[in-house]
Amino acid sequence: MVEDEKKRYRPTKNYLEHLPPLNLSAFETEVMRGEFERVAARQPMDTLSMKRYELPPPPPGKMTDVAAWGECVDNSMAQLEHQSTRIMNLELMEEYGAEAWKEHNALLQRMLTHSQAQLQDLK
Repeated sequence: MVEDEKKRYRPTKNYLEHLPPLNLSAFETEVMRGEFERVAARQPMDTLSMKRYELPPPPPGKMTDVAAWGECVDNSMAQLEHQSTRIMNLELMEEYGAEAWKEHNALLQRMLTHSQAQLQDLK
């Protein structure tokens, strides 16, 4: 039905001509541009690197070095603590995240109401 309507009523003028032309790349970052180029070239996405989560043993030449093993243990403890913090943050977000967003939205609504009232006063 819309297509039939469009055929019957041809536009007589461009009602958007007073607007400047669109700059579709105004908000693109370098990362976004690179990603758009990758998608346009139909290249596959890089796989997620899990290197940072690996717990490598000491180098072969230092397998008997207690200090090298101590560094490996420190690395594993740091990674364990990092994962523990991430789990805690996810649990906090699950418990309080919805209420925090509701409060944030309520604050934005109050700011909007206040700004509109100021605008009316100025007018």
